[in-house]
Amino acid sequence: MSQNRLSQEDWIAAGFRALAKGGSAALRVEAIARDLKTTKGSFYWHFKDLKAFKSAMIAFWKEQATHGIIDELEELPKGRNRLVALIEKASSTPDHYGGNGVEPAIRDWARIDAEVAAALLEIDVKRIAYLQQELNHLGEIEMAHARLFYAAHLGLEQLARTTGQRGEVERLLLLSLMQKQ
Repeated sequence: MSQNRLSQEDWIAAGFRALAKGGSAALRVEAIARDLKTTKGSFYWHFKDLKAFKSAMIAFWKEQATHGIIDELEELPKGRNRLVALIEKASSTPDHYGGNGVEPAIRDWARIDAEVAAALLEIDVKRIAYLQQELNHLGEIEMAHARLFYAAHLGLEQLARTTGQRGEVERLLLLSLMQKQ
């Protein structure tokens, strides 16, 4: 076992990698500790129990995969370029945090965990509202269009996991944006 000091974020990242690879059943202290080449004691140094760990993962995901992206995008000028940047950021999760398999795994997890389901609902509502706000900078857009675009993004991301093809989301966005100009 390694004597390296792991941070809470190291454990969370390992949790996301496990989640993306094996689903919510893979969120087990001993298995994640083994992958990190450390002991369970390191886990309990950072987290009270597995429930606290899972809550920390969800809080981290909410912050990084939504609030952090929105905050970063606010520095860009409104309009087409910001929307393109939004899609690029929303379409890529670093491998250190489980890669693009994390979002679908979280959605699967939400089917069996009420806390995750509540967080997912909150984030979906926030993302759709932000998307509509950004689309409105190109002209009046109905909420239904923002929901449809978000649903297409989620579906194409899921499809990319099985086909290995990426980029459909970006092409769809660019085509729809060019039609608005």
